[in-house]
Amino acid sequence: MLQISMLVLAFVLSHLLRRRRVYYLPEASASLLIGLIVGGLASVSNAQKSTRRWFNFREELFFLFLLPPIIFQSGFSLAPKPFFSNFGAIITFAIVGTLIASIVTGVLVYLAGLIHLVYRMPLVECMMFGALVSATDPVTVLSIFQVYVINLGTWHGCEPLCTGFR
Repeated sequence: MLQISMLVLAFVLSHLLRRRRVYYLPEASASLLIGLIVGGLASVSNAQKSTRRWFNFREELFFLFLLPPIIFQSGFSLAPKPFFSNFGAIITFAIVGTLIASIVTGVLVYLAGLIHLVYRMPLVECMMFGALVSATDPVTVLSIFQVYVINLGTWHGCEPLCTGFR
């Protein structure tokens, strides 16, 4: 119930941000803030075991109910003609960009572990972490592009924020 209420709160906050034309706080960042606030409240609460039971993540809920709508909404809202006309460039940038971002992120985490900025892990684990984190970058970029409607090299809908990008 708590996870569903957080999801509803994220949808309501997203709607309010779009309606009030708040461009400096993306919807994904607002959802992240909700998670941080609820997680912070859970960590400072006294009822440690009962609170952890409320926040128990169930894979079935995610894979059966949350992930399919995300994937199918992206597919249904995609304009097929520009996508397939630029398919080669999209695949090239997706593969090469994700590979470079994975390697750079993994090496930086490994080096940060060597100088004791973060927990030290073996290089293989750092590279796996880099691959995991870097795979979300294209999704974030696509969600930002979807908000500002990128069309033929011009930005529509973000005039107050990005007048210098034209």
